[in-house]
Amino acid sequence: MNASSRCRPWSGVTLCLCFASILGALPSTTAAEATSGGVCAADTAARLAFLEQKLEAGRPHARYWWGGFTAFYGIGVVVTSTQAALEDDAGHRAVDVVSAVKALFGTTRLLVAPPSAKEGSAPMVAVSVAEPGGCERRLQVGEEQLRRNAKEANRWYSWKAHAANVGINVAGAVIAGEGWGERRDAWTSAAIGIVVGEVMNYLHPWQARGDLEEYERRFAPVPTGESVSWHVVPHWGGARLEVRF
Repeated sequence: MNASSRCRPWSGVTLCLCFASILGALPSTTAAEATSGGVCAADTAARLAFLEQKLEAGRPHARYWWGGFTAFYGIGVVVTSTQAALEDDAGHRAVDVVSAVKALFGTTRLLVAPPSAKEGSAPMVAVSVAEPGGCERRLQVGEEQLRRNAKEANRWYSWKAHAANVGINVAGAVIAGEGWGERRDAWTSAAIGIVVGEVMNYLHPWQARGDLEEYERRFAPVPTGESVSWHVVPHWGGARLEVRF
């Protein structure tokens, strides 16, 4: 039994479980904690309520996405490492080792840098509005969180994310396939890795992009118009008119 045939069962089952958990999280929402009403100014309270509700609404998707793919890659580390340890053929072992390294990289990246949307509104709610300036500080934290979430949501549109996904998998295929001659299994593993990486990029929590656009539309600053001032100032024994705008 070659490496590719051994990899397909666990990969397929784990992917199905992973994607099912992600899709199951999409309709789930959590009501925002209403703690600023009656304490903050009306406009600030409205902004805080919007931010808390939107940040909490995006939390389930982010948590299931992060947990699902972390589990998927973690299981991949265990399975492919075990296969490599038990494999007698050098070529098949090389494919398993490369697969284990890629899975370890994916697991580590998700553990070190989880999506910020996973935190929901917790960072802003942690700021007490009862303290002087608390409303403004909570609003600042909430706005920064939403902008950070929106920036991460652009991952699907980043060429760097796609290039890194393809590059890592192609490099692994070259190492195992060309170095040990196991081309078929190596490039099959690379193809699977690229597809999984693209699905991961595509399913990355995306709601914050629309939430930020809605927030900026709803709470756009009121234009104040340009201020023009006229001044008469001394100039070489006379006077001159200065206009400042």
